Amino acid sequence: MGCDAARPNVADMTPSPPSERVIARFGLAGTPNQLPGGQGGTYSVGSAVMKPAESPIVGEFIAEVMAAIEPDGFRVARPLGQPGAYVFDGWTAWSAVGGEHRLSGGPWPQALKLARRFSSALMKIDRPLPPQPPSIYTVADRVSWDEEVASWRGPGTKTLRSLQRLKRPIEAPSQLVHGDMAGNILWHDNLDPAVIDFSPYRRPAGYTQAGVIVDAILWHGADLALLPVAEAVAELDQLVVRALMFRLTVSDLVLQRSGSEQQRRSVEADLDHAQPLVAWLEKQIGRGPAHGLP
Repeated sequence: MGCDAARPNVADMTPSPPSERVIARFGLAGTPNQLPGGQGGTYSVGSAVMKPAESPIVGEFIAEVMAAIEPDGFRVARPLGQPGAYVFDGWTAWSAVGGEHRLSGGPWPQALKLARRFSSALMKIDRPLPPQPPSIYTVADRVSWDEEVASWRGPGTKTLRSLQRLKRPIEAPSQLVHGDMAGNILWHDNLDPAVIDFSPYRRPAGYTQAGVIVDAILWHGADLALLPVAEAVAELDQLVVRALMFRLTVSDLVLQRSGSEQQRRSVEADLDHAQPLVAWLEKQIGRGPAHGLP
């Protein structure tokens, strides 16, 4: 997933670095150096970056999409290897792209424009998702889109039930989108921004922008002034409902798993930051009949 340290830590353990055999398989040499962020499993090796694949099928799919995408005002890391062999022994390798994360007080209006460009580029290579390995992220995604029944138990339950009541049907078609863009942008003073760590979902194109809005407000100090930047997004309020429900459901599931006081405090902080956004949604959508309330 992403690199943001504010996100729930769902890793049970830090993966071991890639072996010499794996490194050599991608034509690389050198000592792997662990990179910060994510779940601790990403390593730099020479001029490349290596990271574990969620599964061989998903890893191959992500690499094929990133090999095919045509940048338009952005850069991407390209996979090393050949089609059909982008994953070896559970690892993928990528060209390194320069830049830095700019999260707190970041250039979020520009990030929204970047999200729109990236989604447009993905639309040109749209393809079905492969089977996804079970995870709290797949569960939270399905719950947010009424494809799975929710089982909320934490302090966010009341807010999540309020969001459920605000749902209305969405007409926008689904396509490939990046479901975790806010923390996966590298900014550069002299080059186009780079989009990294593609997290594939099939949702409406505007869902990526909705996710950027939610993450920026929950974790990076942005406020509701960011919303008008994305006002042209069709059904923005409904996409924000689902993006916010996704994040809060992930946090709820992590808390169910860990039960730690630290995670509970993190959930409560997210809920505090979410309240202005929830109030905006209630004003935009109103309090109509409940929609699939569990």
